[in-house]
Amino acid sequence: MKTLRKTIFPFVIATLAALVSCNNDDVEEYIYVPLTNAEKTEQINAMQGSYSGLCYFAPDNYYQAFTDSVKAEWVITAPDSTIAIRNFPLKVFANNVINTEVKEALKNDSSQTMKVAVYLYRPWGTSGPLANCYFNAIPRGSEDLKVDMPLTFGEEQKNATFVFTSNYNNSYYATGVYDNKKNMYFYMILEKIIIENGPTCDVNSLVVFAGSK
Repeated sequence: MKTLRKTIFPFVIATLAALVSCNNDDVEEYIYVPLTNAEKTEQINAMQGSYSGLCYFAPDNYYQAFTDSVKAEWVITAPDSTIAIRNFPLKVFANNVINTEVKEALKNDSSQTMKVAVYLYRPWGTSGPLANCYFNAIPRGSEDLKVDMPLTFGEEQKNATFVFTSNYNNSYYATGVYDNKKNMYFYMILEKIIIENGPTCDVNSLVVFAGSK
């Protein structure tokens, strides 16, 4: 664990700093240039495989200092261009929920597999072969991603809709990078949780998955 943290954490901090820096630039920097089909195939084939690492989160939502982490695993499959996050650690969102029943349900959740799509793109202003693969889990400006997963309240199980958004406070985005050393990071931003026949809880919490093959 210590070796993994020393290896991956600087990678997360460096990319996080770069992302924050880019958000202060001109709007042209945000333009995404589509890849050719051949480029997409080459990149997703390079990315596919099993990853292990950490899910970093900040209990107080101060994202310049991720203070906690839990183990995480995910798999990328090339044919359907998806990331399957195994045992998605829903408990990391518990501290950002006010409703006590929902908070406890998240803390006690056994975790489930969640899939998100990989949207590859070429950063604006680049040309020629790319050293890294750049992607979004949720493209900027797109509709929110709604994922239904059951939560257990006492002995009763209820359906919960987890609403993930493409950006947080116009500063952090559901983006990711795979580098030529087989390291990967990507952001997921949970906006709210809608409980079936129950409350809607605002969360507005960002987590970073960082790991390697």
